[in-house]
Amino acid sequence: MVGVSKKMPGVIYPPEDILKQYVDEGILDERTVAEVLIETLPKFGDKLAITGPEGDKTYAELDDESTRFAAGLLEMGLNPLDRVVFQVVNSKELLVALVACFKADLIPVCTLAAHRHKEISYLANHAGAKAHFIGIEEKFDFPAFATQMQEEISSLEHIVVVRGEGPSSLPHMDQLIAAQDSGQARETVSKLDRDPYQVAAFQLSGGTTSIPKIIPRFSNEYLLNFEALSKKLDYCEDDSFLFPFQIMHNAGMIMVMPAFLCGATNIVAASMDPMTIFGILRENKPTAFGVIPAALSRMKELNIRSMVDFSRTRFVFSPNAARQTEEVLGVPGIHIFGMTEGVVTFGEVTDPEKARYETIGTPLCETDEMVIVRPGTEEELPKGEVGELIIRGPYTFHGYYDAEDRNKETFTSKGYYRSGDLMSVRVIEGKDYYAFEGRLKDVVSRGGEKINCEEVELAARKHPGIGDIAIVAMPDPDYEERACAFVIPASGADAPDVKGLMEFLVSEGLAKFKCPERIEVVQDFPQTDSGKLSKPKLKVMIVDILARERVA
Repeated sequence: MVGVSKKMPGVIYPPEDILKQYVDEGILDERTVAEVLIETLPKFGDKLAITGPEGDKTYAELDDESTRFAAGLLEMGLNPLDRVVFQVVNSKELLVALVACFKADLIPVCTLAAHRHKEISYLANHAGAKAHFIGIEEKFDFPAFATQMQEEISSLEHIVVVRGEGPSSLPHMDQLIAAQDSGQARETVSKLDRDPYQVAAFQLSGGTTSIPKIIPRFSNEYLLNFEALSKKLDYCEDDSFLFPFQIMHNAGMIMVMPAFLCGATNIVAASMDPMTIFGILRENKPTAFGVIPAALSRMKELNIRSMVDFSRTRFVFSPNAARQTEEVLGVPGIHIFGMTEGVVTFGEVTDPEKARYETIGTPLCETDEMVIVRPGTEEELPKGEVGELIIRGPYTFHGYYDAEDRNKETFTSKGYYRSGDLMSVRVIEGKDYYAFEGRLKDVVSRGGEKINCEEVELAARKHPGIGDIAIVAMPDPDYEERACAFVIPASGADAPDVKGLMEFLVSEGLAKFKCPERIEVVQDFPQTDSGKLSKPKLKVMIVDILARERVA
C-alpha cells in the first residue's frame, strides 16, 4: 500500500495519489533510511567513515556502535517514533547517535547545541520529545540545563550524555553501547517494523522568525535527497568531505549522509574556528568542502594556496561565492541553495562559467517543480522576469508540524509552497538556470524606490575590505527608509566608508540610489535561533543607534 500505515497527530502527510505517482514513476521507492544504512555500512568494513581532529571511526565501528546504541535506547524504554532532542556539536559521537536514531526508528528533533531555554523548551514541548541528547562542553552546563528542561517538560523522560564525561547520575552513550551484545542488538534492530512513508526527522525551518517551525521529513523522500545528491555531485568511495557547518541542519544532513551510502569519509570538527578548518584542509586534503565568504577572505590573507595542497579537491561549495572560491583557492566553485521545506539546487563544475558564477544552478531532482510567479499571485512570469519562487515536488513538504493557521497561508491553491524568495530563470547556452534575486521582505523602500538588499550584498562582497555584509532598512523622515550596511571587515583590512563603497558599487554597475547610506562596522552578526543571520535583530540595532544619536 502506498502511504503511511499509522499517521502521527500533527503531521501533514503527502496525499496518497501524489505518492503513488512518484512511486509509479520510480522517483520514490519503499526503502527507509535505516534499511539502506543497515545494508550499506557493513560493506565498507575498516575503511574510514569519520575522521577529524578528535579521532577516527571506521565503517565497522560506526555500524556496530550505532546498532548497539539503538538497541540500548529501546531497552531504556524509548519506542519507535519517540522524539529525541539533539544538543550535540559536530563530532563523531553526533553521527553515531544520529545513525542510531534512524536504526531505532526514533525521530531526531534537529535542534542545535547553541539553542537555549527559549528554543528547547518550546520545541521539545511542541514535538512531545521523550529524550534529550546532550554533549559536555566547557562553556555551558548542559547536564544542569537538560535537568531543568526535564523538570519543565512532562514528556521528557530521559537525558543521555552522548559526548564528553557527564555526571554519573546520567546515562552515557558509551555505557549503553557497552551493555549490549552486538549480535543481539542487531537482531533487536532488524525486527523493527519500518515504514518508508513515516517521519524520519523533525527538521527546523530557517527563516527569520524567533522560534523555528518544525518540518517533518519522511524516510523515503529523505533517502531520495541523499541518493540524488550523491549522484549529482558524483560521490564515490575515494571521496572525503568536510561540511564545516551544522550537521543537524537540513543542509548538513543531506550533505553528510550520502557519504555513508557510498563508502566516502566525512571529516568532522567540533570547532569551526578558521585555524581548525585550515589545519583539517592541510592534513586531510578533502576532495570537497564548504566555505563562506568571510572564511575565503581569511584564506586569501593567509595565502592559503601556499599552505594547503588542493590537488585532490574536486570542488568547493558555497551559498554565493563560486567566483571568489576559484580566485582564492584555484579550484572549481559551485553554488548551493536550498530550504528545509523543499527544493535544493546545485551548480555543477561542468556548467558554463556564467551559470556557475551568477546562478544557483538547477534542481536536485528533475521532478522538482520550480515556478516563478508575480508576488502575491499565482500568475506565472516569463523567463527572465523576477518573481516569487513557488515549489512542488517529491521532497517538498506539505505542511509544518501542528501549525494549522500557518499552513493555510503557506501554499497556493495547487499545493505549491510559497518560498518568499525572489528568483528568475536565466537561459544560458540553451539551458534554464535559476538565479537568486533576494527575498520578498528583504528590501529597502527609499522614497518609493525598492532596493533589493541581496543584490547589493552580492556586489559589495567583492570589495576587498568586506569580509561579509548585511543590509537592512533604517527609518528616515524624508525617504521613509534608507539602506544601512552592517559590515564585518575582511581580515587585516579596513571596511570602506560610505563614499568608498558607493564608488565601488557604482563601478560594479549598481545605481547610486541602491548604495548604502550608512555603514556600521561589527565583529559578527546576530543570529536567529536556527543559527542564521537575523536581519530583524539588525533592524532593531540600527533603530537603537539612531535613537541614541538623537538624544546625544
